Amino acid sequence: MPRLTGDIPGKRKIKVGMVGGGRGAFFASYHRAAMRLSERYEIVAGAFSSNLDTAREAGAALGVTPERVYASFEDMAGAEAAREDRLEAVIIVTPNHLHFLPCKLFLEAGIPVICDKPLVNSENEARELQRIAAQHDTFLAVTYTYQGYPMVRDARARIQAGELGDMRFMYVEYLLEWLAPGAGDLSKSLAWRGDPAKVGPTAALGDIGTHAFNMLEFLSGLRCTALSAKLTSTVPGWPMDDTNVLQLEFEGGVDGLLWASLAAPGHRNGLRFKIIGSKASLEWRQEAPETLLFTPTDQADRIYRRGQSDNMPQTLIDCSLPAGNSEGYLEALAVLYADFAQALDARDKWRQATAVPIADITQGVRGVQLSQLSVESHARRGWVDFPAR
Repeated sequence: MPRLTGDIPGKRKIKVGMVGGGRGAFFASYHRAAMRLSERYEIVAGAFSSNLDTAREAGAALGVTPERVYASFEDMAGAEAAREDRLEAVIIVTPNHLHFLPCKLFLEAGIPVICDKPLVNSENEARELQRIAAQHDTFLAVTYTYQGYPMVRDARARIQAGELGDMRFMYVEYLLEWLAPGAGDLSKSLAWRGDPAKVGPTAALGDIGTHAFNMLEFLSGLRCTALSAKLTSTVPGWPMDDTNVLQLEFEGGVDGLLWASLAAPGHRNGLRFKIIGSKASLEWRQEAPETLLFTPTDQADRIYRRGQSDNMPQTLIDCSLPAGNSEGYLEALAVLYADFAQALDARDKWRQATAVPIADITQGVRGVQLSQLSVESHARRGWVDFPAR
C-alpha cells in the first residue's frame, strides 16, 4: 500500500502537540503539511509562540481547544504530562537555540519527541538529552528530511545489498545561493542563521552540512571515524562560516568529502551525493529527485526512475504516486512522519518497527558533534577523531 495515499482502511490519528509554529515561523507549516499528507496525526495542543495572542491565533487556525493552547512550553509540558489523555508525541519546531529545554522537559515527562535538526547547539546538551531518552527509553526522532526521498532509500538499499561492491569513496555536496548577494539585506527568518548564540558554533555546517553528513552515514551504514575541516567566511558582513570543505574517514578506511555552502550562485537547493564502489557508482540530486544514476564498470549507465518495477522493494512501498507524477520535498518529509507514526504505534518496540532506520537521538548527537569537531579541526588545521557514540 502506498505510504501517503493508502487511506482505506483508515488508521488511527496520533494525538500530538507542537512547540513553535505560530505566524512567521519558517518551517513549521512544512511539518504540518507533511503530517496532513501522512494522514496519521492530529494536533491537539501547542505552545505555538511566546506571544500569547500569536499562540491563540495559531491554535484557532489549527482547531486546538483554547485550554490546550499554552503560554509557554514549560506550562504545556507540565499540564500535558498530568492529563489522562496526554499527548502521544510533541513536535519541536523552534529555532536551534530553543530546542534543548522543551526536548528535555517532554522527555522527562515520558512524552516522545520529534525535533527539527540540528538537535541542539552543544554536545553537552545533546548528551543530556541522550541520557534522559535512554533512562526513560523514550522515542526521539530528528527530521533529516532527505532520508524520506524514495530514490535516496533506493540508493541505500542497493548499497546495503552490495550492488556497488566494496565501498571506495563517498562524496556529498549541499550548495545554496541565498547568501551569495551579501548579508546586508536578509529577512529576519534568515538573519538569525548568522548569530552564533542562536545557531551554535557553525552556520553553514550546522544548517545544511549536517544534512549532507547524515546522508553519507545513512546511505552507507558506516560511521565517520575522523575528519579534517576547513570553515570559511567568503561573504562580506557575514559573521560566521558560509562555506565548508571536510575530508572524512569512515569505518573500514573508506574516504569521503563534504562540501557545503550558503553562497553558491545557481544552486537553489543543491544537495547531491556520489557513492563510488569497486563495481559501480551511484549519483542522486535533490533538484532532480525522481532519478538515480547507476554506473557500473564497463557497462551502460542505468537510470532508475521512481515508481518503476525495477525499484528496490522498499522504494516501491515508500512511493505514493505513479511514475511520471513527481514526488518532492513535502512527500519526503511526510514519508518520515509515516515512519514516525509506525514507530509510535509500536510503543516500546519502536526501534524495530520500521524497515528503514529512523534518525534518532544517536544521529542527533552526531550532527551536533560534527560542528564542534569541525571547529576544533579548523583551529588546529588538522585531523580529529570522531567518537563512535
